[in-house]
Formats: sequence, C-alpha cells, structure tokens
Amino acid sequence: MADPLDRASRALTRADERLVRTPHLEDGVRSRSHLFDTCASMALDGDLVHLEDLVLHDAGTDKRAPTHELTRAASLLALRRRSDRLAPEALLSRNGLLALIGRQPDEAEPGWMTDRTAGEGRSLSQSNLSRQDIAETEVTLLAEIDVVLERSRHLAEGTLPPLGASMPRTAVTRHGHDPEASDRADRLDDWLSVLNEAAALNLPPVLTAAIVLDAWHMLQPLDSWPELGRLLSAIYLKTRVTTCHLPNLSSGLRKSPFRWRRKDPFQTRIAGFLSGFERAAQETMDQMDRLSIAQEQLERHCRGRRSHSRLPEFAQMFLSRPLVTIPMARQDLGVTAAAVDRMIRQLGPALPRELTGRDRYRAWGIL
Repeated sequence: MADPLDRASRALTRADERLVRTPHLEDGVRSRSHLFDTCASMALDGDLVHLEDLVLHDAGTDKRAPTHELTRAASLLALRRRSDRLAPEALLSRNGLLALIGRQPDEAEPGWMTDRTAGEGRSLSQSNLSRQDIAETEVTLLAEIDVVLERSRHLAEGTLPPLGASMPRTAVTRHGHDPEASDRADRLDDWLSVLNEAAALNLPPVLTAAIVLDAWHMLQPLDSWPELGRLLSAIYLKTRVTTCHLPNLSSGLRKSPFRWRRKDPFQTRIAGFLSGFERAAQETMDQMDRLSIAQEQLERHCRGRRSHSRLPEFAQMFLSRPLVTIPMARQDLGVTAAAVDRMIRQLGPALPRELTGRDRYRAWGIL
C-alpha cells in the first residue's frame, strides 16, 4: 500500500496548496464541490439524483414535487455545508457526530452519560422512570381495549376483522432496555475506538482516513446514514491534510473503478480507497482549471461595463454554481427575465453553455 498511499497523499496536499494560492476560486470550488459530492454520494448508495434537480431544489425553484431521494440529497448537502463551516476536531467525537446529524445523545446511545452520584439525582431519575412506566401501561391498556372493541363490533355484525388487526406493540421503549439502541451504541463505540487507536498509532493521516472509512462500512454504526462515513473521513482529512477545503471523496470514489466489498482482503479495500482519494484530489484540480479559464473569459466580457451593471454579479453566479436558470438569476439579482436573457447574450456564445437543449426551462453552466 506504500505506492497508492504516497500518490494519494501527494495529490491531496497538492490540491489543497493550489487552492490556498488561488483564494479568488476558493468559494466557487467549495460551493460546487458540495453539490457534485452530494450527487456522487447518493449514486454510490444506489440512489440517482440529478444535479439539475438538486441545484433547483437548493435554490427553491423546483420544477416538480421533490422525491424521497432528492429530499435525502438536500439533507446531505446541508450536512456537508454545516460540517465545512464547523471546526473539524469537534465533529470527530460522539457528541459532535450526533449533534451534526441533529440527534439527541439519548436517541442513539443508551448509556453515554455518567451515572449521577447524588441521591437527589437518583431519586429524580427513579421518579421519572416510574411515571414513564405508568404512562406506557396506560397507553398499552387503551390500545388493547380498542382492539377488543373493534373485534367485538365485527363479530356482532357478522363480518371478519381486517387483516393485521392484532395487538399493537407500544412504540415507547426505555433506552436502557432497547436491544437495537444498545447495538447501535456499541457499533458507534467500536468505530470511535478504531479512530482513536489509528490516531494513537501515528499512522499517516490519509491511511487513517481510509481505515476509518473501511471500519464504517464494516460496522455500519448508523443504519440511516450510510453515506456519513465518507463525510467523516473527509472531515478527518481536513484536520490533518486538506486544511483549506473539505475533500470531495464521494466524487473520487464514484469515478474510481474500485467498489467496496466485504469479502475482499483488507489491503485491497484500503488500496482501493486510497486510489479513490487520489481521484478526488484530481477532480478538485480539474475543477480549478475549468474555473480559472472561465473566470478569465468572464472578466474579459465584463470589462468596460457601467458601475451599476449587474453583469459582474451574474457572471459570479456561474463560478459558484454548476447550473444557473433564469428564475434563479431573477431571485438572486432582483432583475427581470428579459434582463437575464440579455446578460446571457452579452457574455458571448461560448461561455456559459446551455446544458439542457430545451426551449423552455433552460439552464446554463460551466462544466
């Protein structure tokens, strides 16, 4: 694994250093990477979300009702933006991870807090548990009475009760006796221990990021967040290697020929992740090349304009977003649709390009 580790480390460091040397492209690369990486992460988990739909949904100009996959992609996009704003060191802990996904600590882990030593605290907790037991008993009894009354009505009418009309299970369970919650907490503890042990061994940061990503796939600490492992690996890389940006690991892994399989040897899985990390860094540098060329051309078309012209702001939209539509420009710039169409013609026929090939609901962008 020495060769793929060296190439991945060099590529990530080179991409971050180049982004530091070009601060005028930093915001555009970061905002576009969030969108690209979100679509790639959804694709790796088997859900297809079009970039155009995600951009329009993020701008609040949806063409149709959002699907379940699009809603999940929007949540992941907000999660990635939030993690890019916060301090990465605070997110790589139990409380930071649960706060990142919007969960209370007692929702995912039954015994994360230390026991109270004061007798008053113990008495209060016991009284709360007794009140909760009484409430659970009352809910269960009322549900059983409803089922009995419903079956009696059907028997009196000579009809059959509907299928599935059985005794309902109460949805309220105490965390201390929920085996599924305990299993999730154990898996999360195991993943955090892998992260701490890898950091304690003073391994190269890129290798540690690959190891914790492989551990997330193996343990699956949070069943409803399979894509969170790639984001946490990117957060760890931001603490040590790419301090200027959050790597788009999902984009690199999607374009890499490697696909994770549990039955593969450990060395094969880690080497595959390292090749994906290298591809992610190359994607970032390619994106900087495209935006650098596009910025020079856009600045050339914006020279000599009047001071109150909105054309420079309109050109900046193409550097920060993959797609731009007329409703999006109207919403951000506060101009009419005719003014947006005129500014598009002023930018020239070569840049930006019309990407949809339609006469209505058109979109332009730099890809």
